[in-house]
Amino acid sequence: MNPMNEHEVEMENCRQHISQLKKENEELVRNLSDVNKKLHDSERLKGHFISNITNEIVNPFTSVIALAKNIKQLKEGDISKAHHMAELIFEEAFHLDFQFKNIFAAALIEAGKEEVKCSVINLNEFNNQIREYFQPLLVKKRIQLSVSFSNESIGQDPVSFKSDHEKLDLIIKNLISNSIKYSPEDSVVEVKYFLSTGKLHLEVTDQGKGINQEDRKIIFDRFKQLDEKINSINTGHGLGLSIVQAYAEMLGGTVSLNDNFDKGINVMVFIPESADASDWDDLEGFLLDSEASF
Repeated sequence: MNPMNEHEVEMENCRQHISQLKKENEELVRNLSDVNKKLHDSERLKGHFISNITNEIVNPFTSVIALAKNIKQLKEGDISKAHHMAELIFEEAFHLDFQFKNIFAAALIEAGKEEVKCSVINLNEFNNQIREYFQPLLVKKRIQLSVSFSNESIGQDPVSFKSDHEKLDLIIKNLISNSIKYSPEDSVVEVKYFLSTGKLHLEVTDQGKGINQEDRKIIFDRFKQLDEKINSINTGHGLGLSIVQAYAEMLGGTVSLNDNFDKGINVMVFIPESADASDWDDLEGFLLDSEASF
């Protein structure tokens, strides 16, 4: 091969190498652009999240302060007005309490500091406590909470299940809260428990407006909600459902929507029974005994 041919071959190799580098560079630019877009979307969504959560806290506090001030200014004999204002304060305080539980849970999940602490749960007592918790809202909206149990373990009474009480409690409360919020008056919210071979299948069904198919992909996103307007009246279907999904996964389970349910919404949660519950019970007993001994 003459020197000229060697030079041409070398040049051709250089051109191919440069062409390959250009392709790799273009791919890197595209990847960086995608990452930048995701970061931008993340910051925007977190901004919406913070704005919405701020309103969920600030607005009830403002109402409570205003109502308390009005009660102080009432004259003797205005007991009926005071009673009505006290009911409004209770409603706002109830809303705040629930929002704080979700915010703290979301913060711990985001920080990776949530732990699973299992114990034996009496589902009959558990459900009675939840029913009592929501009773004021159920009465106000004239909504009936229908609860049913189905247990393959014949003769098992009370119905018990080994899992994390706190997480299961917030899972069910978020599902019921959303159902009450989006249900029309004089309707029914159904809660069904199915126990079989160490698994809990939970269903919460309402007769509300439901969720569009295209929106079902984002409702479990912690930084999205169906209506991202900062002062949206119908806040929800965002933070609460993301916690439901995160907690269900932490307990080894799953959460999904019934796509064949066109009126209202039907949420299904599957959670396996924990095998570590007795260990946690023993630890709690040990700690209590140790504390008592001092």
